[in-house]
Amino acid sequence: MRWVRYIAIAIVNGFGVVIGIIWVAVPTTVAQPSLNYQLALSGRQPDGETPQSLSELYKLRDRLQVQLDNLAKTSDSAPFPAELWKSAIHRQQSQTLTQQLQNVQIQIQIEERAKYNWDDAAKLAAQAVLIGRTSNPSSATWEQSQRLWQLAINTLRLIPHDSFLADRAIDKTIEYQGNLSVATYEMQVARSVEKIRAEEEEIRERARKEQEKKDLARREIERKEQEKKDLARKELERQEFQRQELARQELERQEFQRQELARQELEKQELARKELERQELQRQELARQELEKQELQRQELARQELEKQELERNQQATSQATPESTATPTIAPVTPAASPSNFFFAGDTNRDGQINEQDEAGKEQWSLSNGALILFNDRNNDRGKIPTWQQTKVSTPRRAAMLSQVNLTLSENFKTSQLFITADSIASPHISVFQKTGDGWQPVDISGAKPLVFSTNIVLGVEAKQFADRNWNGTVNLKATAQNNGQEIASTTIQMGVSPWMIAPNTAPVTEVQVSDRGSVNSEFISQLKQAVEPTGAQVKILQGDRTWMQDTQKNGYVQLPEKSDIRLFNVALKSNSDPEKNPPVKSTQNRDLKVVKIGNPRSLDPVSQWSDGYGNLQVTPPIPGHPMGRVYYGNSGNASFNPEVLDFIQAQRIQGPPVDIDTSWLLTRQVDEIINFIPTQTPGQYVMAIASPEAGVKLLEELEGRGYGDVTVNRGLSTQTTVSAALKNRALIQHNLYLQNQKLNPIIEKLKREFLLGDDQIIQVPVMFGYSGYAWWPNMVNSVPVNGKLLVSNPRGPMIEGVDYTQERLRQLLLPAGVSVSFLDDRYYQELKGNVQSATNTVRKPEDRPFWQSLPNN
Repeated sequence: MRWVRYIAIAIVNGFGVVIGIIWVAVPTTVAQPSLNYQLALSGRQPDGETPQSLSELYKLRDRLQVQLDNLAKTSDSAPFPAELWKSAIHRQQSQTLTQQLQNVQIQIQIEERAKYNWDDAAKLAAQAVLIGRTSNPSSATWEQSQRLWQLAINTLRLIPHDSFLADRAIDKTIEYQGNLSVATYEMQVARSVEKIRAEEEEIRERARKEQEKKDLARREIERKEQEKKDLARKELERQEFQRQELARQELERQEFQRQELARQELEKQELARKELERQELQRQELARQELEKQELQRQELARQELEKQELERNQQATSQATPESTATPTIAPVTPAASPSNFFFAGDTNRDGQINEQDEAGKEQWSLSNGALILFNDRNNDRGKIPTWQQTKVSTPRRAAMLSQVNLTLSENFKTSQLFITADSIASPHISVFQKTGDGWQPVDISGAKPLVFSTNIVLGVEAKQFADRNWNGTVNLKATAQNNGQEIASTTIQMGVSPWMIAPNTAPVTEVQVSDRGSVNSEFISQLKQAVEPTGAQVKILQGDRTWMQDTQKNGYVQLPEKSDIRLFNVALKSNSDPEKNPPVKSTQNRDLKVVKIGNPRSLDPVSQWSDGYGNLQVTPPIPGHPMGRVYYGNSGNASFNPEVLDFIQAQRIQGPPVDIDTSWLLTRQVDEIINFIPTQTPGQYVMAIASPEAGVKLLEELEGRGYGDVTVNRGLSTQTTVSAALKNRALIQHNLYLQNQKLNPIIEKLKREFLLGDDQIIQVPVMFGYSGYAWWPNMVNSVPVNGKLLVSNPRGPMIEGVDYTQERLRQLLLPAGVSVSFLDDRYYQELKGNVQSATNTVRKPEDRPFWQSLPNN
């Protein structure tokens, strides 16, 4: 009756569309035939046997094999020629059984292949059903389902007609043909729907563009109307401003007198406080030096005592090495004291990027210029609740590439020894050590309780959980010890140190400038910023959020590690402690591995000093005599200096300190970047220092009035807009700025010349004027950003003389000898908030290419 079934298949194919409409969802059972089916009877089996399943075929094959084996044993036991007739019968039986066994094995192969095809078809059908049940399937989904049903049908057709499964395969083929028709129908429907949707989307897009065109025309009309209103409003505002200016000047004069009295009183208190601080610092420094001296003495005595004990043990072991003792199996041979030839333990002491015997010299005494370096490898970037160094359980290194390698190479004399790595008690909480094994990096017990996995060539990786700070000097003494039966037979020690954190100066190349998108209020500023920055090869990264003053959120820095014929640079930024919810770390697109750490805790500062801890108040010079990596300087407002914990952190790095404090008590923001900036010249390695000069600002106004430009507007478009003559007539304002020059800026200049060894030809005094509370009266051109040969400066909105901004032109003339190109940016939004270009941006700079250890004076 098989021809009936084939006719059924043809009928299903012919009416697939009808079936597809009726049978939309395919039941799961259609595509999942039982794997534990019972095989039908094949017509080609041995006489008397009627197996009903594949398992019965297996049993029949086994019985035939047993019968053959027994017949062979019986034929071998017939010794007499008289019984040769029995042998002939045995041979006949053996041939018959052998033929039957071959037939059974052929049938088994047919049924196994049929079962494999049946299962394969079931799997394909199951996949097709799963795909067909996808929510909102597309035409591609139905096409994939169609392909799977066709593959399942083709697979069923591979089942032989003489198989037990042949009849069931025909039934299942009929079912799958129906499912194939459903999938084909659904695919055609889906394609039609997708085509209609695409046409509708095209119609909507055309309508949208037409609407945009209308909206653009409407907005243009509205803009022109708004411009007319703005002109009228500005005229009214100008008249109102003139009236308010007179009243404000009187109030400022009175406020200045009051502040002057308060300032004089504060200066007295400040002098007394500084004297007390100086005495306290001297006392603490003497105490620290004494503690360091005692610690060095203690370590030296301990080292000498260990060496003495080790020598005594070696001598004792040598004297006891008699023939009887060496024959005892429980005593291992005593290895000589550690030496490069048989017990090599060292890191990259000479910092050439490789570890060999040359690293033996000086390995026990670390300094900035010599000794193996460790990287700070923070594993707490995203948590922040438990300091990294307090995490006692460390299973794997956060980044294996940042491990500092240490090699322990042994001779065969140590193959029966146990090896231990220990660290001094002060450094132990601050480092992690790992051993490289066949299973990857495994943590090492540095307490000495658990031995290493033995090998004659051991590779260790060391990482620091923190930088050097006020509580730890960043060095660790690692000791490798070999023991036999609890007796130390060899040991050696190396000293390693954490690679210091450094800040790249403003003279370093820039790879990225970061700015916060404040909406329409600073959109023009961002546009001008991109136009100025992108031609230099740097990128502009625009961030969303509440970071108005990007310079204050974090200080971008870096660390170095030696590599063979090169150095490796890692970017590490200090994150601001102020308002962490509003100031999450800024990841650079140029440095996706940027690590962000937080030093110290937030401080509760009074409103006057609230900006003291912003990172605009922490800056570094270019390389200067005695400080090849630059020297840090910061603003000291008297009542609240920059965060002491961060200053101690800088001091602990021992490379860009000691930090120099600058008096910023008279500034509104208390930040040093308002008055000092280092600018690179066209000559590589040379720079000039720009410093705010209120006296130069007053002279600029006097010069304009002397040339007959007293009626020209200054601070154009700002809330402080006035004329040159009106500003000069405000004697309180003029006297205030002259006072700042004589009492504040001139002493600062002398201190900078002394601390940074600057010459007069390296100093540029930029015209600036300050209001009574310490804000820049016009946009501050010192608060600028050097970017790859270009200086980004606030547009000062100075007097327009013959179509040229007079204040802009003065800055260009001052920078002309240095060959600096200047781009002025419209930062009016920030100026009204009492900040300027550098405060509004942050930069990612390319660090110094030369290793710091080669730049130090003793090199």
